[in-house]
Amino acid sequence: MKFILSVALAAALIAPARAEDAPKAPAKSGWADFLKNFKSALAQSAVGGQRKKARGAQGVAAVRGDDQNKKNIADPNEPSLKGDTKSAGERKKRLLDDELAPSVDLLSNGKHEEALKGLEKFKAAHPKHMTEDVDKAIEGAKAQIAEKGAAPAAAQE
Repeated sequence: MKFILSVALAAALIAPARAEDAPKAPAKSGWADFLKNFKSALAQSAVGGQRKKARGAQGVAAVRGDDQNKKNIADPNEPSLKGDTKSAGERKKRLLDDELAPSVDLLSNGKHEEALKGLEKFKAAHPKHMTEDVDKAIEGAKAQIAEKGAAPAAAQE
């Protein structure tokens, strides 16, 4: 046992681990990742919130005898009280997301000035919708505009 410990200690002393030798992870572009995630969040399905969240087996009972069309079965296309209140919120969120999406597309296409105007207009009209994401997008657009402005100035010198 002592021999194994002494060999392990000797190996640790002979080959010290240095931080410079460790492989470095490639730097991720935080801005590009944010835009990709922001666009995917805006592109969620309109019925995504209405789907059942639980996993597992699902089944449908078979009815033998009379035709189901003749029975008084609830129409899934007919709005119900629960569906109306939940669907109204989902529709409102969807409309706001659709209003915000063109500005995010402009950001990803590199038209930062136009996107900044659209984002600020959206924030003024809807200050409570996706506040953190919209604020981060505005800050990123301003940073991109500043970088863009600094690059031509450095090229002229």
